[in-house]
Amino acid sequence: MKPSELYKREVEKVDNKIEHLFGHYYNHVPEIHQFDEGYWIENDPTEDIEIHYFKDFCFDGRRTWTLAGVKFRGEWVMITQNAGREGDDHTARFVTNIEVYNNMLNHIQSLIVGDEEPLTHQVDVDVDIEGLGSFYSNSLDGVFKRF
Repeated sequence: MKPSELYKREVEKVDNKIEHLFGHYYNHVPEIHQFDEGYWIENDPTEDIEIHYFKDFCFDGRRTWTLAGVKFRGEWVMITQNAGREGDDHTARFVTNIEVYNNMLNHIQSLIVGDEEPLTHQVDVDVDIEGLGSFYSNSLDGVFKRF
Protein backbone atom coordinates (compact mmCIF):
# COMPACT_ATOMS: atom_id res chain seq x y z
CA MET A 1 0.00 0.00 0.00
CA LYS A 2 1.21 3.49 -0.82
CA PRO A 3 0.99 6.29 1.75
CA SER A 4 -0.89 8.36 -0.85
CA GLU A 5 -3.52 5.59 -1.08
CA LEU A 6 -3.86 5.37 2.68
CA TYR A 7 -4.21 9.15 3.00
CA LYS A 8 -7.30 8.99 0.76
CA ARG A 9 -9.08 6.47 2.99
CA GLU A 10 -11.89 7.31 5.38
CA VAL A 11 -10.86 7.67 9.02
CA GLU A 12 -12.62 6.43 12.16
CA LYS A 13 -11.78 9.48 14.26
CA VAL A 14 -9.49 12.49 14.60
CA ASP A 15 -7.91 14.04 17.69
CA ASN A 16 -5.33 16.71 18.53
CA LYS A 17 -3.50 14.99 21.38
CA ILE A 18 0.28 15.13 21.01
CA GLU A 19 0.64 12.50 23.73
CA HIS A 20 -0.68 9.90 21.26
CA LEU A 21 2.62 10.25 19.40
CA PHE A 22 4.52 8.54 22.22
CA GLY A 23 3.92 5.77 24.73
CA HIS A 24 5.70 3.87 27.43
CA TYR A 25 8.06 2.07 25.03
CA TYR A 26 7.69 4.02 21.79
CA ASN A 27 8.17 7.54 20.48
CA HIS A 28 7.03 8.51 16.98
CA VAL A 29 8.86 11.84 17.33
CA PRO A 30 12.24 10.63 18.69
CA GLU A 31 13.85 13.97 17.90
CA ILE A 32 11.90 15.26 20.93
CA HIS A 33 13.98 13.54 23.63
CA GLN A 34 11.76 14.70 26.48
CA PHE A 35 9.15 12.13 25.42
CA ASP A 36 11.75 9.34 25.89
CA GLU A 37 12.39 10.70 29.37
CA GLY A 38 8.73 10.50 30.34
CA TYR A 39 7.88 14.15 29.74
CA TRP A 40 4.17 14.71 29.32
CA ILE A 41 2.50 17.76 27.81
CA GLU A 42 -0.41 18.55 30.08
CA ASN A 43 -3.55 19.99 28.55
CA ASP A 44 -2.12 19.76 25.06
CA PRO A 45 -2.19 23.40 23.94
CA THR A 46 -2.22 22.94 20.19
CA GLU A 47 -4.76 22.16 17.50
CA ASP A 48 -2.12 22.40 14.78
CA ILE A 49 -1.46 18.65 15.02
CA GLU A 50 -4.21 16.22 14.01
CA ILE A 51 -4.04 12.46 14.35
CA HIS A 52 -6.34 10.73 11.86
CA TYR A 53 -7.09 7.13 12.86
CA PHE A 54 -7.75 4.82 9.92
CA LYS A 55 -8.17 1.99 12.44
CA ASP A 56 -7.93 2.17 16.23
CA PHE A 57 -9.04 -1.13 17.69
CA CYS A 58 -8.64 -2.56 21.17
CA PHE A 59 -9.03 -6.33 21.32
CA ASP A 60 -9.37 -6.81 25.07
CA GLY A 61 -8.89 -3.56 26.95
CA ARG A 62 -5.12 -3.78 26.59
CA ARG A 63 -4.02 -5.12 23.20
CA THR A 64 -4.47 -2.68 20.34
CA TRP A 65 -4.01 -2.33 16.58
CA THR A 66 -3.73 1.26 15.41
CA LEU A 67 -2.93 2.73 12.00
CA ALA A 68 -2.95 6.54 11.91
CA GLY A 69 -1.90 9.46 9.79
CA VAL A 70 -0.60 12.70 11.27
CA LYS A 71 -1.28 16.15 9.86
CA PHE A 72 0.40 19.39 10.81
CA ARG A 73 -1.52 22.54 9.93
CA GLY A 74 -3.60 20.61 7.41
CA GLU A 75 -0.73 18.81 5.62
CA TRP A 76 0.05 15.10 5.88
CA VAL A 77 3.29 14.47 7.75
CA MET A 78 3.59 10.79 8.59
CA ILE A 79 1.91 7.46 9.18
CA THR A 80 2.18 5.63 12.50
CA GLN A 81 1.59 2.00 13.42
CA ASN A 82 1.09 0.57 16.89
CA ALA A 83 -0.03 -2.87 17.99
CA GLY A 84 0.04 -5.24 20.92
CA ARG A 85 0.07 -4.45 24.62
CA GLU A 86 -0.69 -0.73 25.03
CA GLY A 87 0.50 -0.37 21.41
CA ASP A 88 4.08 -1.02 22.48
CA ASP A 89 4.77 -4.46 20.95
CA HIS A 90 4.87 -3.17 17.38
CA THR A 91 5.63 0.42 16.45
CA ALA A 92 6.66 2.05 13.20
CA ARG A 93 6.48 5.47 11.58
CA PHE A 94 6.75 6.57 7.97
CA VAL A 95 7.53 10.27 7.47
CA THR A 96 6.14 11.38 4.11
CA ASN A 97 6.89 15.10 4.23
CA ILE A 98 10.22 15.99 5.84
CA GLU A 99 9.76 19.75 5.58
CA VAL A 100 6.37 19.74 7.28
CA TYR A 101 7.62 17.15 9.80
CA ASN A 102 10.48 19.45 10.79
CA ASN A 103 8.01 22.35 11.12
CA MET A 104 5.90 20.14 13.39
CA LEU A 105 8.97 19.29 15.46
CA ASN A 106 9.75 22.97 15.84
CA HIS A 107 6.17 23.58 16.94
CA ILE A 108 6.26 20.79 19.52
CA GLN A 109 9.68 21.93 20.68
CA SER A 110 8.29 25.43 21.23
CA LEU A 111 5.89 23.93 23.75
CA ILE A 112 8.69 22.37 25.81
CA VAL A 113 12.33 23.09 26.62
CA GLY A 114 15.07 20.99 25.01
CA ASP A 115 17.25 20.35 21.99
CA GLU A 116 16.10 19.00 18.64
CA GLU A 117 17.81 16.95 15.94
CA PRO A 118 16.90 17.03 12.24
CA LEU A 119 15.20 14.02 10.70
CA THR A 120 17.20 12.33 7.97
CA HIS A 121 14.74 9.77 6.58
CA GLN A 122 11.60 10.25 4.52
CA VAL A 123 9.44 7.92 2.42
CA ASP A 124 7.85 8.79 -0.92
CA VAL A 125 4.04 8.93 -0.75
CA ASP A 126 3.75 7.12 -4.10
CA VAL A 127 6.02 4.15 -3.37
CA ASP A 128 4.56 0.87 -2.09
CA ILE A 129 5.65 0.11 1.47
CA GLU A 130 5.46 -3.56 2.33
CA GLY A 131 3.46 -4.02 5.51
CA LEU A 132 2.07 -0.47 5.62
CA GLY A 133 -1.53 -1.62 6.04
CA SER A 134 -0.79 -5.13 7.33
CA PHE A 135 1.27 -5.68 10.46
CA TYR A 136 1.27 -7.60 13.72
CA SER A 137 -0.96 -10.37 12.27
CA ASN A 138 -3.76 -7.98 11.20
CA SER A 139 -4.69 -5.97 8.14
CA LEU A 140 -6.47 -2.63 7.74
CA ASP A 141 -9.16 -4.32 5.63
CA GLY A 142 -9.27 -7.44 7.82
CA VAL A 143 -11.76 -8.56 10.40
CA PHE A 144 -11.18 -7.30 13.95
CA LYS A 145 -12.76 -9.35 16.76
CA ARG A 146 -12.54 -8.84 20.48
CA PHE A 147 -10.98 -11.68 22.50
